Amino acid sequence: MATNPFFEDWTTPFGLPPFDRIKPEHFPPAYERGIADEAREAAAIAASPYPTSFANTIEALERSGRLLGRVGRLFQNLNSSAGNPELEAIARDYAPKLAAHRTKLALDPALFSRIDALYRRRDTLGLAPDQLRL
Repeated sequence: MATNPFFEDWTTPFGLPPFDRIKPEHFPPAYERGIADEAREAAAIAASPYPTSFANTIEALERSGRLLGRVGRLFQNLNSSAGNPELEAIARDYAPKLAAHRTKLALDPALFSRIDALYRRRDTLGLAPDQLRL
């Protein structure tokens, strides 16, 4: 595979996906890279040597996983609106991989510790209402 549209900037109007160039075979490598990227980003947040803050923990987690989110949103849209046997096979293959990845992040003790530290101090952090709710 010469190029994968998921690994490029989209210069289409309004940043829309280049649907004419995206093929089913582009999804698995994009999912794999997206999972690896998000795992690496989360590990860096969990291992941060800096004191836990809303910005370096919650906001950083919100920014992580951009590629995986982009791939997942587009895949779900295409699979539900224009599904075919190739996309359905990818969905069956990646559903357990994505579930395992999400579970690993959710149960990471170091990430939980950082989030828990913020939660315990939430009333003293001066958070905006939306930050407090998050």
